[in-house]
Amino acid sequence: MLSLSQLFFDFTASPKRAPIRSLREFAPAPEPKREVEQIGVRDDELESQAGEWLEQLGMPGARKLLRVEWNARLRSTAGYAHYPHWRIELNPRLRDFEGQVERTLKHELAHLIAYHRSGRRIEPHGAEWRLACADLGIPDERARHTLPLPRKEVKRNLAYACPSCQQVVQRVKKFRGPTACKKCCDAHAGGAFDARFKYRLVSKEG
Repeated sequence: MLSLSQLFFDFTASPKRAPIRSLREFAPAPEPKREVEQIGVRDDELESQAGEWLEQLGMPGARKLLRVEWNARLRSTAGYAHYPHWRIELNPRLRDFEGQVERTLKHELAHLIAYHRSGRRIEPHGAEWRLACADLGIPDERARHTLPLPRKEVKRNLAYACPSCQQVVQRVKKFRGPTACKKCCDAHAGGAFDARFKYRLVSKEG
């Protein structure tokens, strides 16, 4: 074992330091760029086009309320119509398919027109909607698109029926409040709600 007298300490030598090339060496690594989703991005051109269609149908007041937006959160849905807010949301993926932006815009606008004309107690893709589609130049429009978008199947497990005419309505969710058959209310109650024609739940699956 070495004794303290045999050890040699050199306190004159300077420690070796690595040269600093740049202060960037101490800066944190930049985060990867994230793609900004288009949510609520207004499209003035499409809005103007849809407004012209409303003008042609004698609905200038609706044109002032209309808003057309892109929503990247839409996946399997091509578009969505919000009534009575007069807002239409479109899936940005529609740009990948020729002619589908205008077609979908008319499809959703037809929903707003149908609700405006007949109220909200109508079938989403019923006769009122088909008439609005014809007015917009797409009389052969289908209720659901066939575009290759990521699709999520939605089961309509609830079935309601009118106690008078026996019309059956398939639903995903329960009605929020008392809802009656529009056809029977129009025919026998002057279009006002009548409890005699209130939809009744007839089947529930799942």
